[in-house]
Amino acid sequence: MAMASRARDAVDMPIDFLAFTSDRKISGRIMLADDRLSDMLNAVTRLVIRDAMVDELNDERAPRLADVTIAIGEMLVVVGTGPRGSERLRKKWLKRRASVGIGRFVVEGDLGYPSDESLPESEDPAVVLANRDLLVPLTDATITYDRFGTVFEESYETILFNRSRAGWIDVAQEVFLEELSDDDAAASRTRYIKDFTNTIAD
Repeated sequence: MAMASRARDAVDMPIDFLAFTSDRKISGRIMLADDRLSDMLNAVTRLVIRDAMVDELNDERAPRLADVTIAIGEMLVVVGTGPRGSERLRKKWLKRRASVGIGRFVVEGDLGYPSDESLPESEDPAVVLANRDLLVPLTDATITYDRFGTVFEESYETILFNRSRAGWIDVAQEVFLEELSDDDAAASRTRYIKDFTNTIAD
């Protein structure tokens, strides 16, 4: 019984939340009900955020506090917060730098894919991201958008973007692999691949 309680406590934890819709920037605190934010959001249809700070991107009024219920499909970009999940259970994925256009937003970051698969060469997000979850992660990421003639660029360790709302994607040719040490999960090193056949160079 005590072990079950500890397991629930480890999962149900409050985390910061920040998401962009087509016309709003919404921030607040939510309860994480899964190992990772991406797992939780890809498993539900809507999210309730109590006492959220709502910033209307098409309005010059000051941000306001409100309780917000938002469909997951309305979220164009979500900032990845909270735990990343067990490093020992994470797969080694190849990565390529990618830029994606989603409405008013351009997101850029490292797009991961399994090392035993190839990434389709296309500018069509539906082709490149086929069979992915609705919210696709980019790491070492930026989000750029225009608001009343001023361009904003924000950087985050991880963002999740809505692949169903993406209009275009541009994927760099350079491939790299982030290797996680079993002895020190927090430490990592990046090994670059000299060709583009998904074969790791010696």
